[in-house]
Amino acid sequence: MSATSRVLELTSPPPLARELLRAAVARRPSRPGEVPRLEVKLRHFSPDPVQLARYREVCGFPADGHLPLPFPQVLAAPLHIALLNHPDFPYRLLGMIHVRNRIHQHRRLAEGTALSVHTWVEGQREVRQGRELELHTHVEVEGTRVWSALTTMLRRLPSADARPREPKPVSPSAVTEEDTLFANSRPASWTVPEDTGRRYARASGDYNPIHLYALTARLFGFPRAIAHGMWTVGRCVAEMGEASEASALTLTSEFRRPLLLPSRVVFQTAPRNDGAVAYRVRAEDGQPHVQGVLSPGA
Repeated sequence: MSATSRVLELTSPPPLARELLRAAVARRPSRPGEVPRLEVKLRHFSPDPVQLARYREVCGFPADGHLPLPFPQVLAAPLHIALLNHPDFPYRLLGMIHVRNRIHQHRRLAEGTALSVHTWVEGQREVRQGRELELHTHVEVEGTRVWSALTTMLRRLPSADARPREPKPVSPSAVTEEDTLFANSRPASWTVPEDTGRRYARASGDYNPIHLYALTARLFGFPRAIAHGMWTVGRCVAEMGEASEASALTLTSEFRRPLLLPSRVVFQTAPRNDGAVAYRVRAEDGQPHVQGVLSPGA
């Protein structure tokens, strides 16, 4: 198939390390450009059991015979990168920022199930920091959709400040609606080791240099390596136990600030009146890293 075709049909996932290398050497204009509809389809493949075991270990999921709720996002990541590496995509992949994620699971997936994945990107919208675009992912089993996700990415533009934001002091007297929700939550303190990014890279295949070492992260403006956002989400879901093991679920996640490695963070959950569970991960000084909601039903 032509390299400029806008629908790529694959028989196996593209190696993520290769796609990241392509992204590293790509040259694209920094000015805004049209984002056409680009699609990748991968049919009838089964997750690698070794990769699944590594993912469970680094995030804390039990080996219960089913795919963890966020795991199909890991499977789709090479397809997302292939989309963003497409010759018709107007921006460089490096520098794209994952800002939000929404997952719908219609039923639990048994490990070893043959899956078909269809992912696409189309269009963009202007925001204060630059341009946002969305990656759509559908996972099917024998023609029935069982899982889907909407991944929101941000491309900062030259007119926006592309440097990582410095944390702002939190006023002790500033009480938000979110703080009220979590007021009766028992916080859990996590130590996130320096090698978390490398361990998750071995599980996910995502060897983006910003996650690996302080030296490589500094090349992109970070003082230390930062945790993968989807590792943080996976770790949170694993901690939610039975709530994350229902058949039909919706998981929303918002990435607020990078989680530098190593770090100590605080994880909290809080039940809501609608049956959902809110969750968040914050630094010990109160700065937010990730927050979201796990809801029953898809």
